[in-house]
Amino acid sequence: MIASLDQATGSQRRSWRYLLLYALAYGGGVIAYVPLLSLLLPLKVEEIAMADKVALLSLTTLAGAVAASVTNILAGMLSDRSVARGKGRRGWVLGGMVATLVSFVGLRLCDSPASLVLAIIVFQVALNVMLGPLVAIAADEVPDDQKGVMGGLLGSAYPLGSIAAILITATPGLTETTQLMVVGALVSAGLLPFLILLRPMRVSEGAIVALSAPQPRAVGRRNLALVWAARLLVQMAGIILFAFFLFYFESVDHSGAVSDTRKLAGRIAWLSGLVTVLTVPLSILIGRASDRIGKRKPFLIWTAGIAVLGLVIMAAFPRWTPAATGYVMFSCASGVFLALQAAYAMQLLPAPGHRGRDLGILNLANTGPAILGPTLTFAVVTAYGFGPLILTLAALTAAAGGLTLLVRDDAKSA
Repeated sequence: MIASLDQATGSQRRSWRYLLLYALAYGGGVIAYVPLLSLLLPLKVEEIAMADKVALLSLTTLAGAVAASVTNILAGMLSDRSVARGKGRRGWVLGGMVATLVSFVGLRLCDSPASLVLAIIVFQVALNVMLGPLVAIAADEVPDDQKGVMGGLLGSAYPLGSIAAILITATPGLTETTQLMVVGALVSAGLLPFLILLRPMRVSEGAIVALSAPQPRAVGRRNLALVWAARLLVQMAGIILFAFFLFYFESVDHSGAVSDTRKLAGRIAWLSGLVTVLTVPLSILIGRASDRIGKRKPFLIWTAGIAVLGLVIMAAFPRWTPAATGYVMFSCASGVFLALQAAYAMQLLPAPGHRGRDLGILNLANTGPAILGPTLTFAVVTAYGFGPLILTLAALTAAAGGLTLLVRDDAKSA
């Protein structure tokens, strides 16, 4: 029985050229949505409905998240069928990229709340036709003993989206049309080298038949559920903290070093920059270390533990220095956890012939917290304040570590 595509093709190791070009392509996918959803969309909402901007932004975000979740799974399933037919997933990625670029035109032209919601839905559908199969390519073509470093590289691609957002909004004189054109150019520059320069991995006809055959999935489904739940909890903790950490740091003792919110925002911006500088190399180095020893679970448990400790420090010592230290500990450790867990999940997928579909299901752990997080935050902060909220996030992260311990590695040393 063939357990994975890398076994079907002789466990071909990927060169650094392949890994870096793939990471660049993934970074192009991140650039496609981070600047738009974090900065350009709120500006568009204000332009269309200033008086009801909060309600419109909430509705637009929710509709887009639902469309993204459904499309990611469907695109993964369709690309699975393409793999089973020997055609691969790159055609879906290219088609999704073109559709995403076209959807920018709709976003530029919309001029009413209804048209904006529709434009975001179309954008999310196009985006996830591109992203779903793109992520599945890594599961297909990168052997298990390189998935750790690949996960680290994927984690380090996220800052590209933030840098692009700063570039297009901080540059004076750029119109909305120009901003969208710059985003489109960066997306194309990220994806096209991978799609053009690297040929799809060849899979034998026998391997295609084996990948299409039914596989025993009882343990695999259990593992998938545990990995999904652990990722959901860590993502929720991160999204809640990152959304409200300015308010949290306003509540801590700064010993007179900060006189107003503007200075505090500058202080936090430097802190966030430090987190990025530390997380990128840590994700790659720890991912590589997990490849070398052939096990990922110990690193996941340790990073979850460090993240919990960081949150406990933030809750127990509401003063700038310990609070900032705890924040850096949590942010770096949770970032490494999520990057390494992406590799772990790819390795534990129960059915090689359904990797696209299963990764789409795992993607729900990324969109779910955006819906559940604000409700939890409002309930806890309103009743108890930030200290108990931070401890609640620590409990969620600890539970994620506990769920990771329950994952069975019988089939593979992972």
